[in-house]
Amino acid sequence: MAPKLKSSDKVKEKQKGLEVFSESAMRNNYSSLEYSRTCQAAASGMAAGILGLTGIPGFIFYFVTVAIQALFWEAKAGFEWKSYFLDRTLSVTYSIVGGLFTYILFWVFLYGMVHVY
Repeated sequence: MAPKLKSSDKVKEKQKGLEVFSESAMRNNYSSLEYSRTCQAAASGMAAGILGLTGIPGFIFYFVTVAIQALFWEAKAGFEWKSYFLDRTLSVTYSIVGGLFTYILFWVFLYGMVHVY
């Protein structure tokens, strides 16, 4: 015969399968990711402009730097992304379009300053 479970034990058994996330911690993680993506986009845009990249190689440079940043985020999280984000792809896809606009802004500005004027 199985031992009798207390009501608190029953609740604990039900909660074992659930994952609990702190909403404020998740917002902080997204905020940190967006801030770093914006800074990375600005820095890589400046580098692309100074290097004189144009056209497709310039866009490829952005996506390579996004992939490198995602690898850094994964390594910093100890490859335990479930502790920090709801989905693994967020380290790559979160604010990628906003970062692309920042990248293009700095890319074109620095390219014009260095190579045109």
